[in-house]
Amino acid sequence: MVTLIMNTNSIPDQKRPVTRRAFLKTGAVATVGIASLSLRARAQTNKNGNLRIYQIGIGAKNGGIGSLQRAGLRGHPKVEWAGFCDVDSREREAILQEHPKAWTIADYREGFADKVDDFDAVIVDTPDFNHAPMMITALKHNKHIYGQKPLVQQLSELRMMRDALAQRPDLVTQMGNQRSCNRGRMLAVEMLRRNQLGRPIEAYVWTGSVERNHYFADPWSNYTTAKPVPDWLSWDLWQGPINHEMPYSEDLTPRRWRTFWETGGGQLADWGCHLLDLLYFAYDLPRPEAVLTNTLKPPMDSHTAHNISTITYPGGGKFAREKFVVRYSDSALVPSFAALGLPDVKVGANYTMVVCEEGTLLLQADGVPQVFRKGKEIQDEPLPEIGKRNHWKDWADDCLGDHKPLWTPFQIGWRITEPALLAVKATRFPDHELRWDAENFRFTNNDEANKTILSREYREGFAPPQIS
Repeated sequence: MVTLIMNTNSIPDQKRPVTRRAFLKTGAVATVGIASLSLRARAQTNKNGNLRIYQIGIGAKNGGIGSLQRAGLRGHPKVEWAGFCDVDSREREAILQEHPKAWTIADYREGFADKVDDFDAVIVDTPDFNHAPMMITALKHNKHIYGQKPLVQQLSELRMMRDALAQRPDLVTQMGNQRSCNRGRMLAVEMLRRNQLGRPIEAYVWTGSVERNHYFADPWSNYTTAKPVPDWLSWDLWQGPINHEMPYSEDLTPRRWRTFWETGGGQLADWGCHLLDLLYFAYDLPRPEAVLTNTLKPPMDSHTAHNISTITYPGGGKFAREKFVVRYSDSALVPSFAALGLPDVKVGANYTMVVCEEGTLLLQADGVPQVFRKGKEIQDEPLPEIGKRNHWKDWADDCLGDHKPLWTPFQIGWRITEPALLAVKATRFPDHELRWDAENFRFTNNDEANKTILSREYREGFAPPQIS
C-alpha cells in the first residue's frame, strides 16, 4: 500500500498557511514568493537573471555523482549555486570551499520550507529510494529539475511521476543519463530511427558483473550487523522514506546502497537507463506488456545476480514482428553471436544490440556503433549528420527560457525507467512471467506481486506529495 501525504483542504496551496514545523512533520508544501508566480512569469524572471540551483546530494568529498553535475555546468555564465543539502557534514564543509556564499543544510525539506524563494531549479543526486519524494516535492514548488537515474525506485512511483508532470507541464526536466549526448550514441539513435538497417526485430542488452566492489556488496546477502553511526552522518535523515530503522554500515552508505532491495535496484536498475534509452529514443517504444526474469533464486536483503529478463512490447507497424522483445541481463551474460549469424566479436560490459531486418547494430555505452550486414562487420557504413548537444548546459539554457532539444525530459525518463524496474522487481518471482497492465500500473496475473513489489509504505513526512 502507498501512503500519500495529501492536502484535502480546498484552499489553494498559495493561500494555505503551512508552518515549517508542520511541513517537516507531514511533507505538506507551502508555495510562496517566486514559487507562487505563474510559470510564464517565472520563466521571464529566470531569463532576465541567473539560474539559481539547489543541489541535494553534494558528492564533493567522496567524488560522488553530485560533483559530476557541477562539473557539467561549470562555466555556464548564468548558473549560480544557491544552496546544498547533504546528510554528511563533511560534504557540507567541503562544498563551502568551492562555494563559500551558498547555504548548506542536512534535511532537504528545509530548503523548501525556509529557502524556497532563493532558487529556481533543483538537482537531485541521492540514492534511488529518495528520488520520488524529493523530485515530486520540487515539482510541487514549480522548480525545474535535473534528477538522477533511475528516475524512481518503485513501480508505483512511475504513476506518481507521470501524474505530477501532467500538473507541471511547463517545467524543464532532465534525467541524468549523460551518455545520451555522446556522439556514438546520437549516431546510433539516428541510424535506427531512419531504419538504416531495416525494421527492428529484437534487442539484447547486458550489463557487467555483479560482485563486491566500489559500488556493490555481494548479491544474495543480508544486511550486516549494525555499526555505530559516525558523528558526521545524520543517519535518521539518510533513511528518508524508509519506515523502519535500518542497520547502519558502510555497505549502505556512502555507495553500496545500490545493492539492496529497499534502497537501490542492483545492476539492472543502475544501468538500465544508460542502455535501454537507445531503444526509446530510436523507436519511441510503447509501454511493456510482460516481464519474465530468470535468476538462480529470489533476492534476500540484497538484489540478485545472473539475471536474464525478457521484456515484451507490442509490435507490428514499425517493428518487424507482432511483438518486440528485449532480453536484458546483468553479470555480463551475453547472447550467442553465432546463433544470431554474427562473427566472433569480443565484447565486455554495458552493451545494447539491435537486430534488424537487414543487419545488426552493436553499441557499447560509451562507444561508437558497430554495424553488421550478412554476418560481417561493415567498416564504411554511412553515418548520419548529427548536431552537438551539451547534456547539462542545454538543460540550464532551457530553464532560462531557451528552447534547445533535450534527450531525456522526465516525460520519457519515467518510461525508460519502467522496463528496468520491471526486470528488477520480477526477480522476486523467478521463472514466472508477469503480465503488466501499463495503463493501470499493476500485474493482471499475480495478486501477490501487486501486494509485494509495486510500492512501499512511506515514513510520515517523507512521502511524495500530491500535486493539484
